[in-house]
Amino acid sequence: MNKMKKIIMCIAAALTLALTGAAAFAENAGFATESAVVSAKTPYNKDYVKVMWSTPEAETAGVPLVDGDFLFAPMLNKVNKLTQKDGKLVSFAEFDEKVSEDCSGAVMNGVLVQPTRTKIFVVNTEDMRILCSSEFGEIVTDVALLGDFAYFGVKNSDTYKYVCANFSDGLKTVWEYTSDSAVTSPSLFGDYVLFGAGESLIAHAHKSESFVENPVGAEITAVFAGKYAVFMSGADDNLYKLRLNDDGRTEAETLTKCELGGELTAPAELNNRVYVGSSEGFFVLDGLNMEVVKEFPELKNSTAPFICTGRGQRAYTAAPHTESNGDLRWYLYNILDGDDGQVTLSELAKIIDYTDGRSVVSPNGIMFFRDAFGQIWAVCERENDLLTIIIKIVLMIAIVVMVMVIVRAWAKKRNEKKPPQY
Repeated sequence: MNKMKKIIMCIAAALTLALTGAAAFAENAGFATESAVVSAKTPYNKDYVKVMWSTPEAETAGVPLVDGDFLFAPMLNKVNKLTQKDGKLVSFAEFDEKVSEDCSGAVMNGVLVQPTRTKIFVVNTEDMRILCSSEFGEIVTDVALLGDFAYFGVKNSDTYKYVCANFSDGLKTVWEYTSDSAVTSPSLFGDYVLFGAGESLIAHAHKSESFVENPVGAEITAVFAGKYAVFMSGADDNLYKLRLNDDGRTEAETLTKCELGGELTAPAELNNRVYVGSSEGFFVLDGLNMEVVKEFPELKNSTAPFICTGRGQRAYTAAPHTESNGDLRWYLYNILDGDDGQVTLSELAKIIDYTDGRSVVSPNGIMFFRDAFGQIWAVCERENDLLTIIIKIVLMIAIVVMVMVIVRAWAKKRNEKKPPQY
């Protein structure tokens, strides 16, 4: 029996090592999320999350961007060009003021357009040379690129302004829109650049000065342009949807809404499934009839979702929870939209602090998160490495040995109980 106990204890120890080794990554990382749609094979099981690398904490950190095999990480008054796989510094661009913490830049065709506090910088992504820069005022939205034009929102005193600047011509302003109300980050819909301004959805035609103001009936806080329709978060706790005609005007009788409750994040949509976070929970809607399919009230104050399609259609979000010891911790979740119509929620990782965090996902399947400490974490799905394979083989052998010992012990005991044969 002592020999049997030793074997069982060895097996238990091996199982503990195998099952907890990977989970340590998920328990010690700090992440963030934001709205996007990416075709990438991203982590979906908390036991197979791998933290590849992380940057040191930074007093000021912007929104990371990906392009090719590189990550562009705005920190302090620089944008660092890092390799995605190991986070090694390749080069950097240095500015004369700190980068914007809240507003994302954009990268396209070898050009990075990066906002700082009051300026826009255009950078060559190959050698990180600054091509040009210009001051516009307080930058208050993300940047979108279409052709040679950069679109972004600016605040000067109590007035908001939307700017279209030609980044191939020294950031010369070619069009602008003035509003007394706050403006949202831009979203691209065909040849139109869409953004919210007060209670209107503005549709600006690319390479022209024409635009259309589409009344919505509530202050718009975020805009997401899907393939066929536009989805908008309202300050009145409603999620709105409309379709646009070719001239940028609202198609008749297509403006609909769904009352969700709470302060809404930016929505994300794919294949007629709409995802949106809220101070009251997280919601999944049918994008056709704008009805709630699934609600997760436990995910209060959840973040703006992003969607990955490499392993089924999955939406990722994060939400804060109070631990038993009173500490506030964030958790990263993934929500699977199954082929059978079932929507399931699973926890992916515990987060140190997500407050004001942002993220970006590489087509390579690497997820980059900027947390509340200004750190960037590179996270991917853990592969079955050599050590894991060896552990599995040892476990299988141990199980076989244990079964054989048990069978032999049982057979021996059974034989001892048999009456003697004469």
